[in-house]
Amino acid sequence: MVAHTPSHESTDRHVKLKAHHAKAYRKRHVGLLFFSIVALVIAGLLLLQYRHQIIGGFTSSRDFVGGVYAQDKSYDINVRSSYGFNLSYNQEAFYASAISGDTGDLYIGGELGTARAYNTVRIAPNFSSGTGTKATTSTSALTLTLHPGALNKKDTLESVALQDGGVDVTKVMQVSSEAAVLGGQSFTKTMWQSKQSNNLSPALMAKFVTYGASINGNVVTIAISLGVTGTDESVYTPILQTLSFDNSLSYVAPVSDAVVAKTRSSRSMLDVITNTSVAAAATSGVDLTGSEKVAALYSPAVVKVYNAYCMDISIDGKSYLKASCNAASGSGFFVSQDGYLATNGHVVSATPIDLVITDALSTYATKGDPKSLNYLLGLTPLKQADIPSGSTAAQTIGIMVSALYGLDASRFTSTNSVENLLVQVTPTNPDITALLKNTQDRQEYTAADKSVLKAKVIASDFRANDGYGGFKSSDVAIIKVEGSNFPIVKLGSIDTAIQGSDLSILGYPGSASDNGLVDSTLSKATLTTGKVSAIKNASGSDKKLIETDATIGHGNSGGPALNDEGEVVGIATYTSDGTGEGNGNGVFNYIRDIKDLTDLASARNISFDTNSASQAAWQSGIAYFYSGHYTKSLKEFRTVKELYPNNSRVGEFIAAADKRVKAGEDVVDFPLTELIITSSAVLIGLTMGIILVVRHHRKHAIYNAGVSQGTLKVVGPGVKTQHVMVAPQRSDEHEPRVTKREPGA
Repeated sequence: MVAHTPSHESTDRHVKLKAHHAKAYRKRHVGLLFFSIVALVIAGLLLLQYRHQIIGGFTSSRDFVGGVYAQDKSYDINVRSSYGFNLSYNQEAFYASAISGDTGDLYIGGELGTARAYNTVRIAPNFSSGTGTKATTSTSALTLTLHPGALNKKDTLESVALQDGGVDVTKVMQVSSEAAVLGGQSFTKTMWQSKQSNNLSPALMAKFVTYGASINGNVVTIAISLGVTGTDESVYTPILQTLSFDNSLSYVAPVSDAVVAKTRSSRSMLDVITNTSVAAAATSGVDLTGSEKVAALYSPAVVKVYNAYCMDISIDGKSYLKASCNAASGSGFFVSQDGYLATNGHVVSATPIDLVITDALSTYATKGDPKSLNYLLGLTPLKQADIPSGSTAAQTIGIMVSALYGLDASRFTSTNSVENLLVQVTPTNPDITALLKNTQDRQEYTAADKSVLKAKVIASDFRANDGYGGFKSSDVAIIKVEGSNFPIVKLGSIDTAIQGSDLSILGYPGSASDNGLVDSTLSKATLTTGKVSAIKNASGSDKKLIETDATIGHGNSGGPALNDEGEVVGIATYTSDGTGEGNGNGVFNYIRDIKDLTDLASARNISFDTNSASQAAWQSGIAYFYSGHYTKSLKEFRTVKELYPNNSRVGEFIAAADKRVKAGEDVVDFPLTELIITSSAVLIGLTMGIILVVRHHRKHAIYNAGVSQGTLKVVGPGVKTQHVMVAPQRSDEHEPRVTKREPGA
């Protein structure tokens, strides 16, 4: 077999060499490569800078939002009276109110942290008796009162203490008496219980504790009503242990008729506040993480709800209660762009049968007077024999409450009534003084501006005094205001509230100023955070409750509880103390399943319109704001301002975004098109530069080989272009083999 040897024509290649190939590299090729590399580095640096700008914008935006929703991490309130006494209480465990002896003004909650001339302080547990799944509203309360001068001859320390606690002296009997020391002062401690009534079970006894002392010629009393369901006096031990008195303790009663009248009015409000204490008052101590963004997105949809009413109530056409009046505040949230809101039933309800039963139970539990309760029980078929022997107080109350609610609600009617149910949609509070006066005068309140809207109850699943013997209702309600384009929340499912997952609660914890009820200037939604502790069934019901360590403030009732995706999983409703120690330890809060609300809406054929243009613009604006695109966020926020001027937060965000734009912190849109074109050009230049440099260097190697082999002339005058044939290079060769080839050969 003869091996075939390829010809030079098929293996050698023709190379055209010019004078510049005598040089190893050409400047233009190296320059193209260099500038392409520089351009690539610059593009990378610009991308890195853009990334840092976005991160910086996010950090700055988050810091701003975190500041907007900053939380007070202090739970303890120190009440300091300029008259010379001090005490402290834990906001998680107690809710407090106080009266100024100088002005007669009423102060509530956190406002007691400011020193004033308090002469009366009332503190009630935030929690319900029992656990949250079996909770009933606490009627227990402690009242400290400072009286000027010595006792009247007809009075005793014991009788004055009872009167200060609102207890009818003739309705109770003394159980025991002993000496006690409080705040370094000697007191007389007396135990009391209500007298037996033929209509009541022997187990159902209202219990009271009083302390009385004369200090620096002034009378100091402490009255504790323990209710009928077993509240232990030790609940108040943490408060009594903080009590102290100055050596200069003194108080001179005002002589002004106006102050006396205002003090009397404030004193009556103490009872109202205590008896409506369904949910606790406190602030959260949990550090913010991602919750502030959830708050930013949905706090504009959360509103403060006021319910002030006054009515005369008759039973079977016979006058029963004159001027049954109350005023309270809570929270709610828009669930539909056309004005439907969700809240708790106990925030907005004011039905005659509820008011009558509540009044009768409260009068007995806090004053020891069974007259009203006996009268109502007489209207029912319930007999003492129907109460099993050995029933506890709570079981007995449950049987009685069931019997009372068995009465036909139509037998309880209201006349001369007015209900001012208001929804506050801006931070500016309504004129509470005017609201209360209008209500007392049986007139509808009309706001001078659009800070509040008139609302009406559309549907409610609520029964006051619920929880005795199990829950009969879910305590949710739907109310409505007129209008459109309201911001809304996103309803979710309790199924996403997994044990250990995060919760954010938005609402308006109660506060007050000299108007006697709430702060008269501004209110903004408060954020509290925590985790899902458990999902439980409400006692006596298959409805669900979310147990959480997230604080539910007094006034937070009716506010939304949201998961980290911003979906509402429930409505903040109950608080209970599992330990009964009164120090804030073991306090749990309970959230009603959002399904209770959607079930109520379905049962009443109410549909929610979730296409809110203002909410869509707001969410888009927040997204731009968080990424540092402040100019774009301003456009969205201004759209929100146009669609829904009452957005409670839009003004703050517009100001913050505008400030950052002027400071040069605005992140422009990512130049994607320009980046693609520039990057393509840089990559092409880089590729061409590499190809040209490599190609030229190869020809330079051929030139060097040809010169060394004598087949090429050294570049010089008259030598411009030369043509050679280059044979394939073997592995043992250090340079290519070059054969001279004349042009045209």
